[in-house]
Amino acid sequence: MMREVAGRAIANLDLTPKTDDPQMEVETRVLPGLTVTDAWVSPHVASSYDLSRGDDDFTLLWSTSPARGGVLQFGSELPADGSAALLSCADRMDFETHEAFPHVSVKLQRSLLSPLLPDAEAALMRRISPDNPAMQLLKSYLASYRVLHDAGPAAELAHRAALHMADLVALAVGTDRDATELASQRGLRAARLDAIKRWTLAHLVSSELGIRSVADAAGLSARSVQLLFEIDGVTFTAFVLRERLALAHQRLSMPHLAKRTISDIAYGCGFGDLSYFTNSFRKAYGETPSDVRHRALARHH
Repeated sequence: MMREVAGRAIANLDLTPKTDDPQMEVETRVLPGLTVTDAWVSPHVASSYDLSRGDDDFTLLWSTSPARGGVLQFGSELPADGSAALLSCADRMDFETHEAFPHVSVKLQRSLLSPLLPDAEAALMRRISPDNPAMQLLKSYLASYRVLHDAGPAAELAHRAALHMADLVALAVGTDRDATELASQRGLRAARLDAIKRWTLAHLVSSELGIRSVADAAGLSARSVQLLFEIDGVTFTAFVLRERLALAHQRLSMPHLAKRTISDIAYGCGFGDLSYFTNSFRKAYGETPSDVRHRALARHH
């Protein structure tokens, strides 16, 4: 199964396990013009199986944790040390790992990547550091997309996400000035906003959360953070208020939290003023926090 189905039929690789108990876990998400695969494979040797079945697409590949081994193409090696490189799907690849190999591959159709990376062939097997800023944003953006994809995103979201990922791949690899400007205005901006939102949500209940703390964490000015949100159609303050209210609504709807006072819940969600919380809650949901709690308790009983 591992060699014939997962290897030859699906991945177009001639794969030979190096253990008597081979294991493989693979998750693939398909977007327009782009495929994201998260994989974990026990020690193995593999090489391209049938190049006549191949295509002229490109794959950005990196390991998600260090492992002994790597991939070889055009006489250059990409070690499994967390660095990434762009590979050609039309040319032979050789893999060998001496321990479990967790990795991510982003396969891009040439028609999607070429406008952003006109000289892609010249960039093949060029090592990209894990500390590359665009690479870090790509990983963060992928983490968000996995959650959205698994919840069943709309086709329009998948199309935008594919463009943003392609932008970040081009920026990570390194492209010309015109393509950099396009990618920065589209994918880089979206990924930065996504990363800022993720950081904000992780610190949502902190009384210290503010535009300056977010800007410091993102390495941007406070005005730049405000602009990212405004382009998205919302202010930073409105985003934080909406998410804190949603968290409070969720907690008020939990019967097992009934012994906690409404003020405790409000303060625990990052609010510093109870009357402001109550007024904002009523405006957002058309009912008071007490109404939500009473309805939740009534359902429970």
